[in-house]
Amino acid sequence: MKVFKSGVGELVSFLYSSGDLSSETFQNVSLLDGTRAHQHLQSKYSLTDQAEVPIHFEWHNDDYMILLSGRIDGLLLKDEILIIEEIKSTRLLIFSDDFSFNNEHLAQLKMYCYMYMRNNNLTDISARVTYIQLSDYQTRYFEFIFDVDLLETFFNESIALYMEWMLRLEAHQEKKKSSLESLYFPFDQYRRGQREMMSAVYQTMMEDDILYAIAPTGIGKTMASLFSTLKSLHEDNQKIFYLTAKTAGKQIALQTMDMLHEAGLHTKTLEITSKDAICFLDKRECAPEKCPFAKGFFDRLQEATKDIFDNETLLDRKTVERYARKHMVCPFEFGLYVSYYVDVIICDYNYVFDPRTHLIRYFDEDQYKPLLLIDEAHNMVSRSRDMYSSTLYKSDFIKLRRLASKLKPSIKNAVRKVLDAFDIYEEKLGDTLFYSHQVLDEDFLDAVRNLLRKIENSLKENPKYPKKTDVLEGYFNLLGFSRIYEFYNDAYLTNVERLDDDIQITIQCLDASSFILDTLKNKTYGAVFFSATLYPIEYYMKLLSKGQGETLKIQSPFDSSHLRIVLMNQISTRYQDRKQSIHQVVDTIQTVVNSKKGNYIAFFPSYQYMNQVIDQLPNDLNADLIIQEKEMDQALRVLTVDRFKSINHLSQLAFFVMGGMFAEGIDYIGDMLNGVIIVGVGLPMLNETNNQLKKYYQDQFSQGFDYAYTYPGMNKVVQAVGRVIRSDDDYGVAILIDDRFSQAKYKKLFPMEWKKQSVIKNIVQLEKELTTFWGKMK
Repeated sequence: MKVFKSGVGELVSFLYSSGDLSSETFQNVSLLDGTRAHQHLQSKYSLTDQAEVPIHFEWHNDDYMILLSGRIDGLLLKDEILIIEEIKSTRLLIFSDDFSFNNEHLAQLKMYCYMYMRNNNLTDISARVTYIQLSDYQTRYFEFIFDVDLLETFFNESIALYMEWMLRLEAHQEKKKSSLESLYFPFDQYRRGQREMMSAVYQTMMEDDILYAIAPTGIGKTMASLFSTLKSLHEDNQKIFYLTAKTAGKQIALQTMDMLHEAGLHTKTLEITSKDAICFLDKRECAPEKCPFAKGFFDRLQEATKDIFDNETLLDRKTVERYARKHMVCPFEFGLYVSYYVDVIICDYNYVFDPRTHLIRYFDEDQYKPLLLIDEAHNMVSRSRDMYSSTLYKSDFIKLRRLASKLKPSIKNAVRKVLDAFDIYEEKLGDTLFYSHQVLDEDFLDAVRNLLRKIENSLKENPKYPKKTDVLEGYFNLLGFSRIYEFYNDAYLTNVERLDDDIQITIQCLDASSFILDTLKNKTYGAVFFSATLYPIEYYMKLLSKGQGETLKIQSPFDSSHLRIVLMNQISTRYQDRKQSIHQVVDTIQTVVNSKKGNYIAFFPSYQYMNQVIDQLPNDLNADLIIQEKEMDQALRVLTVDRFKSINHLSQLAFFVMGGMFAEGIDYIGDMLNGVIIVGVGLPMLNETNNQLKKYYQDQFSQGFDYAYTYPGMNKVVQAVGRVIRSDDDYGVAILIDDRFSQAKYKKLFPMEWKKQSVIKNIVQLEKELTTFWGKMK
């Protein structure tokens, strides 16, 4: 007899969810508030009442058994009458004439009542669905009396319908297990270092550990990490999350999974795309009266889910969009729901680590066991701080006041209180542009929370307010700020800054390692951080998992003689020296371009410095220029990269910014790129926030400047140089312009494959060095 397990909540959600997609149903909107509302109501229970009562029930026929489990919110005893209570929190007005109980909520109550009566040999029971208003904790009851025999029909029909879906999932699981057992590595041989990485990743996942792997370009780290993690799967509720910050990283992961599917793997792989990027509307309007894909969303969700699950293996963005249009459902929320039934999820870091956008079912509940593969993990230090920081702008509240001018009841006074708090901060700023506190003013926080409540109440009474979407955007910014404040600890500061005519208040996280470690240790079951540039590896370990985890360093598979590293150590690119040395930088760039016709990139630490050099270029420079702009849409980015693929009569010289969109995550293969010129050591901008990091890191690790400036800067340098050699046949040059590159502190951060460097003191020597190298490679 086959045995299946399911939660009652999952069953009723699949079978009985209905209605529109609205702010009530968005991911993460009310998890924390809902928990508090539940606890508030349960705190008022009498001594004879019970809260959060676990319940289990076995149902079987001749073919299979299903083990149902759940948790009853309340088991109450009122005047010797037993009552089962199901609590639901809501932002809606529960006493309005058109408010009624939700069919899904009633179905959950019925399931619990039937299970409880059968377990305890009862013939009938009293029950109620209790709604609690989040704004003021008022409650409203919908009361029922259920007969066990009458409920049996409902229960059996629900089981029969759900078992059809469970058997589909079971068939998929059996095919997955069988395919994993027979799955072979899809290449005839392993690349150098690839098998070593696969072994370490497999062991990490089997032992629920943390691994940091320096995995150079060319070893096939995407295939290595995914293949070995797939092979480690041994429980049905394990789910692989492949995290990457770049679109290119997503595409490589999707291509890798597609290749494994072609090799016989039977899994479902899903790409999650951000809400703004995948929205079908010209302007996102997440309200059923504005969006046809939100209207009746839950009525069509079940059929849409069955359709895409039955017919697709690789659920990339285009596939999700195609089925979303076919069934008229919101593509973003559809993708999130489908994720429950896939095996591999490819998405941004936020969906795992950001407390405002992480996927609740995977990381706040215990139904699944997530395994994490974190690609380009060098980005995670700054990204983790951003995830646990939040900013509010004075201008946004002025805009909100205008947008909500006709809302009744009015929120004007609540907005004014927040603006008054901004004015107080502005007075403290005086003539300065920046100042900082170790704590956030409680009056400001109270004003923010008060405004949140006022917006909730006003939108409840005006559900069709014409500018509701714009008001909600302001509301979610406030909500995010309020949530982040709950993490405020000794690693936080409150920063107030004047930007042009605006004032911003930021709760700034300086170190998110304790929060990231909590996710790794308590919410996931194995994590691998990998990148070609985790130097020094101890820095990343301390700032991501407080030093916990194992390490792996793999050598590059490419012939190190194919990359000529040249140190121009007679040139200073320090801010105060740039004016005097700019002609040396220009001469160096021109010498490289003239040494061999090809494609070259000059990388700079800032747009300002880059433009200063561009202004000094000679008119007779024998190259076409490609210049990065601050704002470039995806189409323009693609066109820019495509220019490197074209055949040209002249050399092409690109001017890009280190750490930018063209400096990592892009493969310039073969003749697409012949060399890079790195101008400076890539130090982040000297500013108040980075100096706060320096002070914090000095206090914590006695390495303030290195942690805040040196290591992040050199990471950008190594990433930029890494664009040159992307395959066995590639060869090229990397010219590092700055005297600091010769210092021991910086040379310790060079990758293992930079074993030999040529130190060049003038242009004549550089010409000879390049001529010799090109001749040798030819």
